Formats: sequence, structure tokens, C-alpha cells
Amino acid sequence: MKIKKNIKIGIIGALNEETIFLRQQIKYLKKTRIHSQIFYTGQLNCIDIILTTSGVGKVSASVTCAILLNLYKIDLIINVGTAGSLDIKLVPGSIILPNNTCYYDVDLTAFGYELGQIQKLPKLFSTNDYMIRLTEIYMLKSNTYYNKNLIISGDSFINKQKYKKTLKEKFPTAIAVDMESTAIAQVCYQFKKPLLIIKSISDYSDNDALSNFKKFSHLASKNLSKITQNMLKNLYNKIITEE
Repeated sequence: MKIKKNIKIGIIGALNEETIFLRQQIKYLKKTRIHSQIFYTGQLNCIDIILTTSGVGKVSASVTCAILLNLYKIDLIINVGTAGSLDIKLVPGSIILPNNTCYYDVDLTAFGYELGQIQKLPKLFSTNDYMIRLTEIYMLKSNTYYNKNLIISGDSFINKQKYKKTLKEKFPTAIAVDMESTAIAQVCYQFKKPLLIIKSISDYSDNDALSNFKKFSHLASKNLSKITQNMLKNLYNKIITEE
């Protein structure tokens, strides 16, 4: 990924709770409404950003991402938010930086595609290695545990142990599940724009998922804000160094 001095980054979260701490840190904050969508522009650690909440689900996320890329001429998209754990090591508050994402609720296998694969598109959408490495600088310095494996997405909140078990059987390498990241990744792929996904675990995707989500989403949001800000700080330092 080529880093330029005037880089512009779009940050998308599904819910207000997932983006509120980031929004509170934006300097020169300006609020703009486009149709039903609100976009917050300004700077975080000297980087120009546009922050928005898409609403829940794949369609809402993809529409928001397309608006950002079209109207604001974004160079990079960051998807922040919560996710349900599919890995016993990932507890509420844990951070993941997925290197790949795919759908769990797409099935075109009758037409010769792999489970999770959209017609004429790859099964897995990759995130940007360079941006992951910049994020890892903070993770390693702060001695924060994280995982970089597959996240899967679909239009259901997973809150039953039997559903979780089925997902792990179909996608054994998946570490977490959400409702937006793959849709955003698909839009970025088709627009040829780099993507970074930063997610914080809010629940275990089991029968207690809803109560745990309500309990830990605040912690997840704070963790996301801290990590995203430090990543942007590392990005700005990289830009200054390369000038």
C-alpha cells in the first residue's frame, strides 16, 4: 500500500456504541447528513478521517461503504466494531485483526462455487497487510493479545450454541463472527481500495450472547478507540518519516 501525505481514511462501525469513543476524539469535527446517513469529518492524530455508523447488517454496511468511497474519495477503509467469539482463547475485550473474511450465509455450491463464495468473486476477501503491521506495532508494545485469522459474516446475530457449533464445522479456521465486515470487504475489493478490520470481542456467540453483548460492548468500544488511535499515530509517524 502506497502511503501519501494527504491520505483520507473512512472509518465504519455498525452501531453508535462502537464508534462513540472515536468520535469524541476527533479534532475539527464537522457533521454532515447525506440522506439518512451522518458523516463526521475531522482529524485523529493528524490524519484526515470520515467516521460513520452504517447500521446493522450486510446491506447497510455495503451502502455506507459505497457512499464513503464515492463521495469522499477515500484511500483506505477501516471497519471497527464488535464480534462474537468462535475461539475459546478470545474472550470479551479481546482484539482481532482479521487477514481474511468471508460470508457464512452464502451458498452457491450448486453452481460449483465454494461455500461462502459470491459469483465471480473470491471466497475470501483479504485485508491490507501493511495496515495490519502498523496496528501490530501498538499491540506488541502494549503486550496486547490479538488474533489475525478468519472472520465470517452473515445477517444473523449468533446467540445459540448449536449455531456456533455449525459455523465452526463449516468454517473451522474462523475465529469470530459479525454482520458487516465481509460486505465492506466486498465493496472495497470491487472498488480496489485497501481495508483494515479491527474488531473487539463482545460475546461468545452462545446462548448468553445477548446479555454478554450488552455487558461488554462498552469495553469493546473503548478498546477499539484506543487501538485505532494508536494505529493512526503510527501511520502519521510513517508518513513524516518518508517525507
